[in-house]
Amino acid sequence: MPPGYQGGPPMPPAPPRRKRSRAPWIVSGVVLVLVAALVAGGVVWWQHRSSDDDQPALLAGQLTGSYPTAPSAPQWTVKPSDFGGDRFVSPLPWDKQYQRPGAIHDDTTLVTLVGDSSTGYADLNPLVGVNTHTGRHWTFGKRVAQCADTVADNAVACADTSTVYVIDVRTGESTTTMPLPSGGFGLAFNGSAVFTRSFLEGHNSVVISKLSPTGTQWQREVAVPEPLPSGDSSGFTATKHLVATGSGTVVVVSADDGRTILAKPGRADIGKLPDGSMTVITGNTDGGNPTDGPVVHVRPDGTTQSLGGKTFSVPGVVTTGQRDRIMVGRSYTSVNDGTAVWSVQSDNEYASPEVYVADDREVVVSGLGNGSLGAVDTANGRVIWTASDVGEVVTDGEHLIGASTDGGLTAIDLETGSRLWSVDAATLGNRAIGGQSTPSAPQVLVGGGTLATFTAATITAFAPTGPRAIVPGTTRKQSTDNGNGSGGTEYVTPCGSPPKFTPQSFRTSSGGLGVTMKVSATCPGGDILWGPQTRITIKDGNDLVASGNFDFSQTPVAVPSLDDAGTGLTMELTYPPGSFYRLPDTLSTQASTDRFLVDCDKGPTTGQPPRLTVPDEGSAATTATATGPSLPPGTDLTAASVDALRVQANSDRAFILTNLNNRWVAQLSSKRPGLNAEGRIWDNQAILDEFLALRLRFSDVRLLYSDEWPVFNYRGWWVTVAAATFPGPDAANNWCRAQGFTKDHCFAKLISSTRGPEGSTRYWS
Repeated sequence: MPPGYQGGPPMPPAPPRRKRSRAPWIVSGVVLVLVAALVAGGVVWWQHRSSDDDQPALLAGQLTGSYPTAPSAPQWTVKPSDFGGDRFVSPLPWDKQYQRPGAIHDDTTLVTLVGDSSTGYADLNPLVGVNTHTGRHWTFGKRVAQCADTVADNAVACADTSTVYVIDVRTGESTTTMPLPSGGFGLAFNGSAVFTRSFLEGHNSVVISKLSPTGTQWQREVAVPEPLPSGDSSGFTATKHLVATGSGTVVVVSADDGRTILAKPGRADIGKLPDGSMTVITGNTDGGNPTDGPVVHVRPDGTTQSLGGKTFSVPGVVTTGQRDRIMVGRSYTSVNDGTAVWSVQSDNEYASPEVYVADDREVVVSGLGNGSLGAVDTANGRVIWTASDVGEVVTDGEHLIGASTDGGLTAIDLETGSRLWSVDAATLGNRAIGGQSTPSAPQVLVGGGTLATFTAATITAFAPTGPRAIVPGTTRKQSTDNGNGSGGTEYVTPCGSPPKFTPQSFRTSSGGLGVTMKVSATCPGGDILWGPQTRITIKDGNDLVASGNFDFSQTPVAVPSLDDAGTGLTMELTYPPGSFYRLPDTLSTQASTDRFLVDCDKGPTTGQPPRLTVPDEGSAATTATATGPSLPPGTDLTAASVDALRVQANSDRAFILTNLNNRWVAQLSSKRPGLNAEGRIWDNQAILDEFLALRLRFSDVRLLYSDEWPVFNYRGWWVTVAAATFPGPDAANNWCRAQGFTKDHCFAKLISSTRGPEGSTRYWS
C-alpha cells in the first residue's frame, strides 16, 4: 500500500495521558537530545589545549556538546509528509491505539511510525528510521503494528499481525524473522531475545513467551491476582536478566528461563536502572479497597527489596556516586536497603516528583511547588532554586534544556536556575495538529547526535553552540596553564591563501544540500573566515555540485592549521535550493578523496580581523548556511544544469529498473527546454530546480529521460516520478489528491522498460 494510505477503525477518544515512564530510550512526543558535537550559530573557541583523554568521561544520557546560547537554525528537519503521511505515531501499541506521537531510539537512529489523519487508526503503519546525525532516513519494507520499547545492539524488534522482525536500525533491513504468537499485545527486546505477552481472558493470567528464529524457547503462563484499576495504562520491557509487564498487575520473570520472580497487583510504570535491575509499583486489593505500594526493587539475580512509597522516578542522568538512589514518592531513597536520604516538600499532595539529573552537587526534580522544576542539594535536600513553566529537561552539565509551555524550548543554568535563552515553537517546526489550538509542549529525552525536537508534526535537529560538555556537578576548567611550559592561549591569524576544504559526506534535508567538510588552514598560524560574502564552490571533477555565498561577518570561524588540530576543523555547510545542483545519491565520498574540488573565495572584508583562539583537536563543529547562490566567473549554468540532469537520470535508472519497472507510480512533472507552461518558459536550470524541490519535499522521487523509456510518446522530456508504487492507477491518483496536487500536476503512470505508451497513463478528474 502506498505512503499516506491506511485502513482501520476510527480513532478512539484519547484518555488522559498516563504518567511518563522513566524507561530509557523511549520518546513520546519528544524533544530528543542527540548527542554528537556539532555547533550552530556563533562560533566561540575555548583554548584549553587538552585531548578528550585528559577530560572526565561524560555520563550516559547527557549531551556531549554544550548549549550556552540558543541554536540559530535547524541542522535538519524530517516531516511525516516525507513518507506520505501527516503525523508521526508511537510504535508502542498502548500509545499507538490513541495515535499518540512517539519514537524509540539509540545513539544513531530514531524509529517511529507514520500515520494519516484522513484515514484514522490503522492496524499496520509504515515504519521509518531517521539517522540522528544526518537526518537521512529509511522505510521498512513491511508495514508493522507494534515495536518493542528499546533499541539494543543496533536493532529493534517490530511485528505485523503474524511475524516478528528484528531490524537493523542502521539500514532498515530485517536480519531475523520469527512467528508472532497469537494474541500478542506488546513486544520486549533486550538485544539477544524477543519476548511477547498475551492476556488470557477468564484465566486471570498473563502468558510471556521468549522467541528465537527457530521458534518459541519458552512460554510461561503466570497466574495473577485481582488487578488494580488501571484503565489503558500498560508497560512491557526487558533487560538482559529480567522481563516485566505492568497493567493492573505487575509480573516480573527471569529472561533466562522464565521463572516467576514477582506477580502482584500493580501499576504500568517500570523503571530500568544502570545495573540492569528494575523498579515496579505493586499494590493491594484486599477488602475491595485498592491501594498502591510499595515500590519494589528487583535485582538482576531475582532478589527483591521493598522500598515503600507509591510512586518512583529513576534519574535520567546520574553520576556514579548516585547510581543506587532513586525518588520514591518524595524521598530520595537508596535501592539497596530502602533508606530515605532526604525528602522534599510539595504544595500538591498528589504531586509525584520526577528526577532528571542526580549528581554529587544537586538533584534536579519536578513537582516542588506549583509543579515547579527545581534543584535540591544532594547532601541534605535543601531547595537551591525553582523554575516554572518548563517541562522535562536534559543537561550538558552546565545547563538544563527543556520544553516550554508554548511548545518551544528554554534553557536554565544548572547551578543557579537562571533563564538563559529560549527557542519558539515555530523555529522547532512545532505546530498545532489534530484540532489543537496551540502546539503541544515537547518533552525531552537523550539519544545520539544533535539536540532535536520530536513532535507529531516534525522532527528537527539542532547543533551545539559551545564547546564539549562537562560532567554535571563540576565546573569548567579555565585554560590558564601559565606554569607548565605550554605557552598559554594561542590565537589564529588571517592567511593570504584560502583554507583547504575536503568533503566528508553529503545529505539532503528540507533546508537543502548539507555537506560535512574537514577544513584546515594552509598557513602555520591558522586562518579566519570572517567576510560577509565568502563563496565556497564544490565540483565533482568538472561538474558543478554546489556554490553559494556564506556570511561569516557575525559568526567568524577560527580555522586551525593541521599542526594545531590534527585532522582539521569540521564544518557543516548547507546549500539552500537554487545553490546546489546534485544530490547525495550521485556523490560517493568513498570513491576518492581527490574526486571533489572545493574553491573558497574569501571575498571582501572590512576593518580589523576578530581575535580568535586556536580551536582544539576534536572541537565541536560549526554550521553555516549559504545566503544565496554565487557562481565562479565563467561558469556555464546551462551546461551545468544539463550535466546534472543527465547524471541524475543515469543514477536513478538502476533504481527504477529494480523497484519501479512495470509498476504504477505517480508522475509529478514532465518538462523540456523551451516549454511554455505555468506562466514561464522552461529551461534546463528551471527543470533541475523543480526536480530538486520535489526531491526535498518527498524525499524519494526519481528522474527519467523520455527517450530512454518506451512508455512515453514524446522525446526530449525530463520526467519526475514519486518512488512509491501502487497496485493500480486509481490508487496512484488517490495519492496525488491526498498530496494536494491538481490533476494537471500529478497523475498515474505505468513505468516500463519494455511496454509501449498504450494504456500507461491514467488521468483523474
